This record gives sequence, C-alpha cells and structure tokens, in this order.
Amino acid sequence: MTDFRARLLASVEAGLSVPEIRPLLVEQLEGGMKREDLYQEVLDTMFFLRAEGRDDDEDAVADVADMFSNWVLPEYRL
Repeated sequence: MTDFRARLLASVEAGLSVPEIRPLLVEQLEGGMKREDLYQEVLDTMFFLRAEGRDDDEDAVADVADMFSNWVLPEYRL
C-alpha cells in the first residue's frame, strides 16, 4: 500500500469531507505526481475497497475521484 493510499484511507475512515481531503491530493500534485497517476491511484483505492466489501468507504473515495471531473464546483476540481 502506498503512503498516499494509506493517508487517503485514514482520511476517509476519519469521516473527513471531500473539501477536507482535497489538500492531500493537491499536496501530491505539487510534489510532482502527474494528475493521471493520482487519479489512477484514487481509482485503485476504490477497487481495493470494493474487493474488501467496504461499500461506504468506496463511495467516499468515489466522491474524492469526482474532483477530477466536471461533477464538482470549479473551485474543488483538480
């Protein structure tokens, strides 16, 4: 498990909202991670949670993944 995935999971398990989790993703991007790679890591985290049957956590990570789309307000997009 990557450090990012562990931190993302900890944030989700702590019940943080998408706006509260967003700085974690921004940190990764500012650290040099490509946007596409970060998005794939978020998707991989969703698949990991799905395989473990953790539906609620998977849904929360799916909400985080929405920041890469036009489904969120412009100020939350990555």
